[in-house]
Amino acid sequence: MSVDAYETLREWQEGLAILVGFLLLVLAFLINGRLMRRRDREHRRNEARAIIAALYGEIVVLREKVAQVARLVAEKTTTRAEIGDQFVAENMPPPPALFERLVDKLGLLPASNVLRIVSFYASYEEARGGLRMLAPHNGLSYAVTTFLGPALMAVQESEGLLRRMEHEIGAEQAPDCDLGDAEAVVDMIEKQYRR
Repeated sequence: MSVDAYETLREWQEGLAILVGFLLLVLAFLINGRLMRRRDREHRRNEARAIIAALYGEIVVLREKVAQVARLVAEKTTTRAEIGDQFVAENMPPPPALFERLVDKLGLLPASNVLRIVSFYASYEEARGGLRMLAPHNGLSYAVTTFLGPALMAVQESEGLLRRMEHEIGAEQAPDCDLGDAEAVVDMIEKQYRR
């Protein structure tokens, strides 16, 4: 290297150091931003999996309870036994606890899951309301399909949702719910109304 080149390099040394430092700083910001986005995606994915796992557990328990009550209602219907206030009070499925607390976090879940989750809880709540109406009040009584229709929907339509959730969280397959004669009772009543 000649003396003139060396002198020119020495004059520009501070400027080159600032330029190299700036470029390294920009590179560090880009790498850090990428790592932060990756970490945030992983955090959202883990949070979504935790929400799915919690709702999965609740749905399995609630659908088993509503299936159990559906069997009892179908049995009472086939034996023509009365469904009174005491039966309703003793067999009322519990209100969902986790769904109420996690409803504002449903946006973190895949859209197809959200629709099915909301559909399950809507059918479940409709079944709870229908069960209340089965006990005669003020001379009014409702058909057992007021309860059995939404109860069957809650149990049967949640099957695909549970399989998807099990896959996403790595859970074992939940056992199938025994609905007893509930479907046959609904079919029988629907045929009576069609006549």
